[in-house]
Order: sequence, then C-alpha cells, then structure tokens
Amino acid sequence: MLLLAKAKSIRNSRHAPLIAVGAVVFLVSLVYLRPAIFTIPTFSFSPSHPVEVEISHNELLETTDLFDDPFLESPAIKNLCERTEWNPKVLFTCNRSGGGVGNLRNSILNCVRYAISAGAGLTLPRVILRDPNDISHIWERETISFDYIFDETHFVESLRLSCPQLQLFDDAKEFQEEAEEDPILLLPESLMEDTPTGIAHPERWRGKFYGWLSKERDTDSRVVVDLDRSYLKYPIYSDMDDFALSFGKILKFRKEARELATTVLKNLASKYDLHANFGDNIWKNTFFGAHLRTEVDSQRGFPVEVYEYSKYSVQSHYYLDQASTSGLPVIYLASGDVHELYKFTQDAHLYNITVSTKHDLVNGEDKTKLENLTFDQQALVDYLVLMKSSEFAGVGHSSFAWNIALWRHQFAKQRDHLSGPQLMSDELSQIYGTVGQYLEYAACLWP
Repeated sequence: MLLLAKAKSIRNSRHAPLIAVGAVVFLVSLVYLRPAIFTIPTFSFSPSHPVEVEISHNELLETTDLFDDPFLESPAIKNLCERTEWNPKVLFTCNRSGGGVGNLRNSILNCVRYAISAGAGLTLPRVILRDPNDISHIWERETISFDYIFDETHFVESLRLSCPQLQLFDDAKEFQEEAEEDPILLLPESLMEDTPTGIAHPERWRGKFYGWLSKERDTDSRVVVDLDRSYLKYPIYSDMDDFALSFGKILKFRKEARELATTVLKNLASKYDLHANFGDNIWKNTFFGAHLRTEVDSQRGFPVEVYEYSKYSVQSHYYLDQASTSGLPVIYLASGDVHELYKFTQDAHLYNITVSTKHDLVNGEDKTKLENLTFDQQALVDYLVLMKSSEFAGVGHSSFAWNIALWRHQFAKQRDHLSGPQLMSDELSQIYGTVGQYLEYAACLWP
C-alpha cells in the first residue's frame, strides 16, 4: 500500500523543544587538513539564536516527552524535490542498514538522499537486527522494520510534507507485481570517484545512475534497485545549507526511548538539584555528558593494539580530566557495558566526581521498560540525554559520539572546531583523537 496515502496522526507535546535551523558551520576547518587535494565548501551563513521553549522545573516534572518534535516541513527539502525529475518506474529499497544508532541513522538518510537524486520511489527502510547474544555479530542477519529504532509516522509524514513527490511504499511487493525481473543490487557510491571526504561531485550521481541502469535493464519497464549499505560516503556539505541542517529531522527516535530519556533527565535534575531553562536545546551549567566506547563490538572493530583511543584507560583519563575542570556537579555516563560503567564510577571517586547512568536514574516500571530494551534501543536513551548535557565528551572512532557533537555544534559559538586541540573541539563538545583523522565523519554525517 502506498504509504503517502495513509492518514496518520500523532500528538505532539507542547513541551517539544523547537530546534532552530541555526547556522552550523561544522565543516569550516576541513579545508586546512588537505588544502592541496580538497577544496571543501563550507556553510555560508552566520549563527542565529535558536528558538527555545521556557520550561521550569515544575513543568519539566509534568512533561512526558521532551523530544516529541513536530513533523518536519522543510522549505529547503521542498525546493530540491520540486526541482527533481521523478521517475515512477524506479523503486529503491533500503534494507541493508546495520550497526549502532549512528550507523543506522546516517545510512537511512543516505538512502533517502539517493532516492531524491534519482527521482525514485522508496520502500520503508528495514534494519539488520544485531545478535543480542553477541553484539559484535551485526551483518548477515535478519532484518526488522525500522520502527525498531525510529518513529515511522514521523518519517512518513515529514516526507509527505517536505517531499510529497517521493512515493513511499510498505515494501516492494505492490510495485513488483508488474516487474518481470528480480531486483538489482547497487552500492550507490560505487558509481562515483571516492575521496576521504565522500564521493566526488554528488551532483553528477543521477546521470551516472541512469547510465548504469540503462546497461542493466530495460528502462521502459519497472525496476527495483536494492541499495547496499551507504554510510560515510555522501558529502552533506554539497547540499544547500538549510537542506543539510534540516534533513536529519525526518528521523525521530521511537516514542518509548524518548519518554525514558525524559524520565532520566527529570530524575537527574531532581536528584542533583539542577537549575536551568529545561526547554533549552543544551542545558547550561547542569551536567557533564560522556560516552565510553569500549564495548566488545568496538574493541573488535577498533582493537586497542592499533587504536590508542579505544583503550578504557585513555578515554577515562580524558573524560575525567575534562569533567574535573568543568565545575559541573555530576557526569552522566553512557555505555553499553555495565562492567565498564562501574569501573569508571570507581575511578571517578579519585577525582571526587559523582557519576550517574540511566540505570540508576529509573526505577519501578520505568526500570523494567529500560531493561526490556535491546542494546541498540537502550543507546537511544543515552543519545537523547547526552544531547542536553552542558559539556559532552566522546571518542573519534564512534559515529554515536560524532552524531551528538555535530548536532550540538550548531549551538556553539566556536567555529574552528576541527583545528584542535582535539579531533573536534568547541565549548560544548570534545571528540578525542588525533587531529586530521576521520575526515569522513565530519564530512558525511548528517546533523
């Protein structure tokens, strides 16, 4: 069934923070990294003050969902979709996204972006379900509807409002009823020249795609193209500023995670007597947020013998050192490894620093709900809480940390965030690592 024909409704909280399309110049300093090879465009407009909602502590306590943002209606996305030539005979699927939330989010957004480039329809994405018994076992597994992580209604309605020309389907079956041949697999970036900061000349991708398609199939017939996983390959700075800054808002996390994150924040504010405008995008002078990326899947992908910043000792040292000078009363620590959470909490005592986690900030029915979530669903709670932290610290090989830091950067005053002293540095966030590494994260992650 064509999803855009469905009428769906959702109640949007009056307390939902209005995240302005503020100016984010988060690629400003990439030019200096490889000036002889790359000339990287930068966002051109100046920072604006985000529109925020006034929420007192008492109002916070009555709020059930701080993150229930309204459906997105983006003029920038509308403009691009209106200028696109659409082809009703081509349908893309997006069923090969896997990994953590940072991976899933960017991969799905890339699917939508390539669909717009081609003027193709798109099936609702599916995601690969991580093995709950071995979180490092991610690929070659069953898939599940993407509402496992994201709010499906928000996705469908936001695209209906922002890109009504893009046809969304539940799956390829209805479209394929008239198709005579099986779907064909395509890794989108394989059509283009690759660079350390994503594909070169993404504006030429449509022409390359239809050239490839004409050799593969009869273009007068309907065709389904299965998009292989595209992750850190689409250079987001190639789009207009407003598009790049609003595009990620077509995705919103599932309701259960948003409500649990709100509960965690309410209990954090009450337990540590935090004072702020709780409607702000960033809670000023409240708590320090840190993401400890030492779980087994990360250790296998980035072994400590090769990657210095994969070590617990390195991450904990930097985080505790930064937190000790922040003047903030508590660290909110995020990790999927309960043992490491305990270890960090004990180490923090040497600095006279208090540590809190999502596990000790929920109880009763909320604790049961949290414990019933999978590894990746629990990460959504941490992700949302860390967005609000006064200061944030993460590590450079983590897309989870980069996603949060780059989103937060739109509210920062500091513009030269890629010039050191750490891999990414502004007054709101530090991503620890060697300056000049991981160009693809800074260039290809949608904020």
